[in-house]
Amino acid sequence: MKKVLVVDDSAVWRTYLQNLLEIHGYAVEVAKDGLEGLNRFFSFLPDTVIVDYVMPKLNGVHFTRFIRSFSTFKNVGIMILTGAEETINPFWAKKSGANAFLKKTASQSEIERTVLEFVAKPFSMEWSRELYALHIEPFGELVDILEESLRDSTITKEILQLSEYIYDEKLVMKKIYNLFTELFEFDNFYACVSTYSHARVYAFGNKELSNPNSVFEKAEEIRFFSYFKYIDVYYEDTERKIENAIGEVITRKEEPIGFIIIENPKVPEVAERILALANYSISLIFDLLNYHKLLGSQKELEEITGAYDRHAITGKIVNLIDFSKRNQLPLSFVSIKLLNLRKLYTSKGTDYTNQLLRTFVKFLEEQLSDTIARIELGKFLAVILGKNVTPVQKQLESFQIIFNES
Repeated sequence: MKKVLVVDDSAVWRTYLQNLLEIHGYAVEVAKDGLEGLNRFFSFLPDTVIVDYVMPKLNGVHFTRFIRSFSTFKNVGIMILTGAEETINPFWAKKSGANAFLKKTASQSEIERTVLEFVAKPFSMEWSRELYALHIEPFGELVDILEESLRDSTITKEILQLSEYIYDEKLVMKKIYNLFTELFEFDNFYACVSTYSHARVYAFGNKELSNPNSVFEKAEEIRFFSYFKYIDVYYEDTERKIENAIGEVITRKEEPIGFIIIENPKVPEVAERILALANYSISLIFDLLNYHKLLGSQKELEEITGAYDRHAITGKIVNLIDFSKRNQLPLSFVSIKLLNLRKLYTSKGTDYTNQLLRTFVKFLEEQLSDTIARIELGKFLAVILGKNVTPVQKQLESFQIIFNES
């Protein structure tokens, strides 16, 4: 049974929404203000929240922003309700992290239809180690909430300020390490930042550092990095293996672009919380580092497949658009995504998969265009000038079958 939390300082609205939802089969709990709502949220763990905007102690926007500061609650649905004279609008509701916005001045039929359609969507509470810790020890006082929120925003700000140092990747990693040493105790810090074909590994610490292989193999969730052929290691490696560590994969637009491993944290729960919190801001920095790395390399072609990389293709597209306009030639863009590529790396190995990718790019160049770019790990872009793509559509589909069945 899906769970819904209703947070409103109006007893009439709490009762009205609770009755509406329970009649339609939902488990419902209510809270009379924002602070009580947070405590109920962490104990009830709802899939969806309906929260009023103006409330005592903590309003609906601050409630929403605090919930969204935890990555583990990203799939929880949040709807903000407002009265007639309240100034919040859908734009600000969305910016706070809410999924929907509804005025209480709407007709009863519209309110009921909108609410029921909203809670029926596939929102969910996802369990994690972070969630378990929060469930055991929820926040009891408003001062605790403000302190946690301040800590979160401060860490994010500190990391984003590192963008001014992107010209020196090692310095950026050193500063992230230094920041973490101020936040919690641990022995060693390992970081990997990567494009889809090239990885750089850094390590800093006060103990004997480990070798690259043990860094890559330590955590199950980061093993997909082991297929990189081009790995630069920025420390003197040893043969010692990592025995006790926690890891966090850094993602950008749902694509992994690196990871961080903390060896021997004194309080693992604190390290896990900070790593989860810092993931998004670190992902922005890692993305900038990759962009700067590719621009500085003066290489246009991606090393594994020979296709253009995602930064070099930008200039090519601008020139092709200009050429097509001047010569009145059709210009097409074909996005091609290969499914199960990481699974293929695991099952068939690096050499086999990379050779298959090279063959695939060669096929695209022969059949479609000589302007092929690798945008993501398994995503390619073909820029086609003055040519119809229909004749090779079946061949593209057959290639996808090869990748799926390999």
